[in-house]
Amino acid sequence: MRSKAPLALMEQLVMALVFALAAALCVQAFALSSRISRTGAARDRAVIEAQNAAERCKAEGFGAARLEGQLTGRTEQGVVYAHYDENWETVGYLAEYAYCLQVQNVPAQPGLGKAEVRVSTADGEILSELFVAWQEVDGDA
Repeated sequence: MRSKAPLALMEQLVMALVFALAAALCVQAFALSSRISRTGAARDRAVIEAQNAAERCKAEGFGAARLEGQLTGRTEQGVVYAHYDENWETVGYLAEYAYCLQVQNVPAQPGLGKAEVRVSTADGEILSELFVAWQEVDGDA
């Protein structure tokens, strides 16, 4: 009569492989959920920053110099830029950044101000984009 030990060993090996496969799938699921959570949090914060910039435009008009000072950013060719690190702290013009807020004046009818507010990642993926309009009064720029 032959021994049944090799069959028991084979069964244990198959069970270990199934367990390893299940563990690998669980690790991948947790990694994906973590990435989705970080992306969602970044989008939420991008919307908040875009809304804040839009409200500043509505309250005071586009005025690139004023807006640049409030956003602690810089202006290039009429577009105001503000850079942020991974924790949404503002960083300097030449520093490495993770997120970029852009406010660009959009031509409009006389007496109407318009701007486009966009927040994107450093590699160009747009997280939030708003268009804002306001009524200009005498003296607004």
